[in-house]
Amino acid sequence: MNRFLIIFLVAVMLFISGCDFDDADTLYRKEIRNLMYEIALDFSLGNTVGIMDKVHWNYLHNGDISYHFNQELINRMGRFSLLDIDVIYIELNGDYALVHTIDRYSSSIENASYNEPETKGWMSYLKYERDGWMIYGNQQWISFRTQPESE
Repeated sequence: MNRFLIIFLVAVMLFISGCDFDDADTLYRKEIRNLMYEIALDFSLGNTVGIMDKVHWNYLHNGDISYHFNQELINRMGRFSLLDIDVIYIELNGDYALVHTIDRYSSSIENASYNEPETKGWMSYLKYERDGWMIYGNQQWISFRTQPESE
């Protein structure tokens, strides 16, 4: 009987130590990092549809709607062939998130690096829906940025 109890306790302890007990914020951060990785991969593969599937139907960012997002995406894909996104940190606020990243675009003739959301922030504002995190924009019609953009 003691032998069975010891074996049972060891099995239970192994099972518990193998489980991942992350809280909701940690899981959300993992999902957001995966989303940014998928966006970078889709960009490098030229998959605009794959990226647009991750844009919320109610996207609004400094007066730009999803149509403008798509145009910006096509412009950047025409200019660069690779995208690498380094997630610096993520601010969570319920079903909303602000992702601070360094976006590194490169092609055979030029390289560009943007600190987001400070530069443009077009992919930095996210909203959680039933299907997961989606690019949502800052939901503002105008930009409150004091400095002009430099691209």
